[in-house]
Amino acid sequence: AWAPKMVGPGWGATNMRAMMRPPLPGNFASVVMPGAGLAALTGPLRHGRSARGASSGFLRMAASGTRTDYDAEQMRLLDADECIVVDEADNVLGHGSKKFCHLMENISAGKALHRAFSVFLFNTEGKLLLQKRSEDKILFPKRWTNTCCSHPLYNPEEMDDPPTPDARGVRSATVRKLEHELGIKVGAVPAESMHYMTRIVYKAAVGEDDKWGEHEVDYILLATADVECDINPNEVSEIRYVGKEELAELLAQEERGEIMLSPWFKAVAQRWLPMWWDALLADKLDTVKDTGTIHILS
Repeated sequence: AWAPKMVGPGWGATNMRAMMRPPLPGNFASVVMPGAGLAALTGPLRHGRSARGASSGFLRMAASGTRTDYDAEQMRLLDADECIVVDEADNVLGHGSKKFCHLMENISAGKALHRAFSVFLFNTEGKLLLQKRSEDKILFPKRWTNTCCSHPLYNPEEMDDPPTPDARGVRSATVRKLEHELGIKVGAVPAESMHYMTRIVYKAAVGEDDKWGEHEVDYILLATADVECDINPNEVSEIRYVGKEELAELLAQEERGEIMLSPWFKAVAQRWLPMWWDALLADKLDTVKDTGTIHILS
């Protein structure tokens, strides 16, 4: 039996590295991934560079302010979910509550870098399933985004320690969240059908509620399946399918202020998604995977 150690206020990277972590079942091979290191995070981010030698900044979203009317279920999840806290090379340091990892005071102090994932699910017609985040969400509510965005949890099933080329734990987490957010039944999109494409790192402040933000090592995964959705209204308010030709108009609508997009979806859509979409339609996704690099977004 093991007693997990909490990451809390006052904990820096040095202290977290010394924390005892539980052994994971199974045989995890230690893999050296070229370009996977993330150096000092102190200055402005540089778009399109690998993680080595890069530094960090914030994506500012909308006007600053502070909300007070938080949804009870979303607040419960902030306390219940334990995120995987990592260092600049995506190595596991320990864990912290979802609340701890998304408070701007901890992000600004460099204590809250954690793993996340973003799923892009296409149907067999080659159209991408998007969701609009519920107004109940504390983090980036009412934004259109990719199919599912969440976090692998600090447990043996979802934690890849050390990081592995197949991201087995992360892919397991996607199945859990597709069911929770969209009601997609377990087995409809098997974990092994997920194509792990790359990792991105970004910081983003929730502009209309400046208490909260994101600082994530985000695993990007693509899959193809025809699914039935039964959305959880506490998580998702709307869903829609879009074709590749509609992507540019979606980004234009955001620029005109007609809709809001999540910062991670906007960044991926602008840089990688068109290339991945073409490769998916041509059944050549393996040719555009880049799992050995952590990309830094500005």
